Amino acid sequence: MLQTKIKTSRILPSILSIALLAFIFLPKISKAVEYKLDSGNTIETWQINQDINEKRAEIQELERQISVYQKNITAKQRQVGNLASQISTLDDSIAKINLEIQSTALEMETLNLKIDNTELKIAAKEKEISDQKEILAGIIRSLHRQQQKNSILEILILNDNFSDFLSDINQLENMRDSLFDGVEQLDSVKLALTDSKTSIETEKTELNNLKSILDNKIANLDDQKSTKSSLIIATQGQESKYQELLRQAKEEQLQANSDIVYLEQIAREKVNRQLALDNIASDGLMWPVDSRRVTTYFHDPEYPYRYIFEHPAIDIGTPQGTPLRAAESGYVAKAKDGGATGYSYIMLIHADGLSTVYGHVNKINVTADQFVSKGDVIGYSGGMPGTHGAGQLTTGPHLHLEVRLNGVPVDPLNYLP
Repeated sequence: MLQTKIKTSRILPSILSIALLAFIFLPKISKAVEYKLDSGNTIETWQINQDINEKRAEIQELERQISVYQKNITAKQRQVGNLASQISTLDDSIAKINLEIQSTALEMETLNLKIDNTELKIAAKEKEISDQKEILAGIIRSLHRQQQKNSILEILILNDNFSDFLSDINQLENMRDSLFDGVEQLDSVKLALTDSKTSIETEKTELNNLKSILDNKIANLDDQKSTKSSLIIATQGQESKYQELLRQAKEEQLQANSDIVYLEQIAREKVNRQLALDNIASDGLMWPVDSRRVTTYFHDPEYPYRYIFEHPAIDIGTPQGTPLRAAESGYVAKAKDGGATGYSYIMLIHADGLSTVYGHVNKINVTADQFVSKGDVIGYSGGMPGTHGAGQLTTGPHLHLEVRLNGVPVDPLNYLP
């Protein structure tokens, strides 16, 4: 009998210690009721999912319409250019961008709904963990009160025989196993909570990216409308005036390209000697303006005048009169002032076979053979139709930026940070 008492006196404190240890790790015990969203939240979650599905269907329909407009634009760009087809192409482009704006706005609304849904999941998981803590705390308090109230002798007396006592002990050990099983279950709940919180951060980042895309599309829409308006004003709706503009634009483009290639060939050796003498090496290009809004890409298939000439540059949307900074240290090979109606540009020669060209310049601050340091203001941007240096068929205020490697145009985005 004495041995039995000693054994029993060791078992109960051990079980209580296990229970307390389990409480520290916040397990979900077998008797805990699984947390469920109340009816209001369940309805809200269902409605959110319905709204998401509806918006996805709308986005798919908009994408179908966008694809139709893109095919129309591509087909028209292959045709011989005339004023009517050019206006029609711009109209299709404007309609397409409007649809893209609607689609992006719907994507943002969908993402906001997903964020709301994720926040509901987070609230549910946090409630589940809180409920489990309360249930487990109650069990621990009950065990503690039972230990204080009953001595070993009382426990033995309350049981009809020793086998019943051992059965109670076995039940307590089973509860211990359930407690440890609950630790693993609650770990899963906590992991799901962490995943939900990570998901919401990702969704918020994506939302910010979509907002940036939407802002760019709205700005591009304004550019397209400006291009159409300027074209109508410049031609007064007359085909003959449009063809004259095309002729002048082609001549300007061909002459500028010819000059740039020629200057690259004759100036490179001289510039390389001077750069070596001055111990100047390129440490990479910088953006020449603060804006990072690219409105037209290198050899962009959607460039409105692509059937006239390729676009060997990127156009950076920036207000008229923005300071233009040298993308890298080097020498001015050309500072062409096209006057009130012509095309103005600046060409810089850099180390490592690189050169940069800045087009539609409204005001020039440098002269040929002048050395400029990286970041120096070399002029001010233009591009507004009808303004000094903008040239013919300009699409609105922006910087036309070319990067050339050994005289050959390359994609500036591959060289900018």
